[in-house]
Amino acid sequence: MTKPKRTIINSLLFVTTCLAPMVFFPMNANAQFVKAADRASAMKQHPQVVEEFGGAIEGPLGVYVSTIGEKTAKVANLGGQCKFTVLNSDVVNAFAVPGCYIYVTRGLLTIMNSEDELAAVLGHEIGHIEGKHSLKRQQKSTWATIGAIAVGIATKNQDIMNTAGQLAQVYTLSYSREQEHQSDDFGVKHLQANKYNLFAASDVMAALGAQETLDARVSSREARQIPTWARSHPVTSERVARTSAAATKAGATRTSPPKIITPFFNVINGLRVGDDPEQGIINGRVFAHPTMKITFEAPSGFSLTNSPQAVQIQSSSGISAQFTGGGALNNESLENYAKRVIKATIGQANAQIGTPRASTVNNLPAVSLLARAQSQSGKLVDIGVFAYNINGKAFNFTIIGPAGGLEASYPMTQSMRILSDAEAAKVRGRKIEIVSVSKNDTVESLAARMAYSDYQVERFKMINAITSDRALVVGEKLKIVTFDNIKK
Repeated sequence: MTKPKRTIINSLLFVTTCLAPMVFFPMNANAQFVKAADRASAMKQHPQVVEEFGGAIEGPLGVYVSTIGEKTAKVANLGGQCKFTVLNSDVVNAFAVPGCYIYVTRGLLTIMNSEDELAAVLGHEIGHIEGKHSLKRQQKSTWATIGAIAVGIATKNQDIMNTAGQLAQVYTLSYSREQEHQSDDFGVKHLQANKYNLFAASDVMAALGAQETLDARVSSREARQIPTWARSHPVTSERVARTSAAATKAGATRTSPPKIITPFFNVINGLRVGDDPEQGIINGRVFAHPTMKITFEAPSGFSLTNSPQAVQIQSSSGISAQFTGGGALNNESLENYAKRVIKATIGQANAQIGTPRASTVNNLPAVSLLARAQSQSGKLVDIGVFAYNINGKAFNFTIIGPAGGLEASYPMTQSMRILSDAEAAKVRGRKIEIVSVSKNDTVESLAARMAYSDYQVERFKMINAITSDRALVVGEKLKIVTFDNIKK
């Protein structure tokens, strides 16, 4: 979580479930043209999209992705008309915006194992542009209202809240099953035209499914709380089988043409894994921000998900919350700040708002404020705002749950405290490290080097797409995840 600046944009939501025949289309010699209005709109919104997803990763990695993207765009007859951006987000996602602005997150790159897989993902997203799916889509807003309101309140910017719904309409799209399958077709066609291994399309889908399964297992839940590429482009066994069958039909094998691994591994070596320390680090149920020097711990049964704007918090008992803030209080009292947050959260709903209660939490001035409101379905819900003055800046939890059911979250609100300099210095991020297998290496020995306290073998296998107990090959390149060095 960094200091919020504008809004929160949810990832794209796409739906596809059915099995359809794979068709290879002949290349169209006539170039396609991106509409000037779409490109102008995408160009205008691009800076905000980048900001919402933690910034852009440029340098060698950005150049590499753009190069592969342009190579793919050319065979799609869209050469020179697309922009490719790597987003500094751990959310496993990729999406295309009308105007041919294509985005891929570092989170998705970390589970890929070849240039071919990168080309498959970019080819699929370009396929949505090539198929003009944006002209036929059904728009559906999934804006996280509480997130938008909290950010708007924290920055005292009413325009942010007014704009939130409009932006959600732009970036939240729903493609039909037919359109998704057509993009799969386009993606495999582009792989074939550029002489990539056609199995890369099914391999990256399998990797997405494996990542989602492990992520759910680690978090003890059934599905990720925020949208991911695996959720927005559902990875079914039929879809994996479909693209795999198409690769076989086209004459490809697992080894021919050989996947392009070394250049891809060279550019992702050292790539951030998980949270960026500049946005705070989640370690299990603990959130720590080394720059802001704050930390809190969620109770057992709660899961945390970080983003540049807020920490999203979810419990198995139906409590939803987020932690955000960082704006200067200036001359505003913490009580008035809490009132503004809760009133904006409630909006026009019928509600009973209690009286702010001042207290001290771990030597921090704090205010709690509760309200009970009636949802659109008629159910009563409780809303709690727990605000803190940390060195003149306001931070807060906004918590929503069943009436009378917020108590389970209270230990979290009482755990907020300031990190010592020594503690802040120990908050480290993780990164990809490419290693060569030596004679005595095993899955277990390499997994033991992973910078995690749990599921080391499972995590190692997932990021390397190892699905069986095969022997490692001396000299082969594999990925491990290590800690960053502590800055002195």
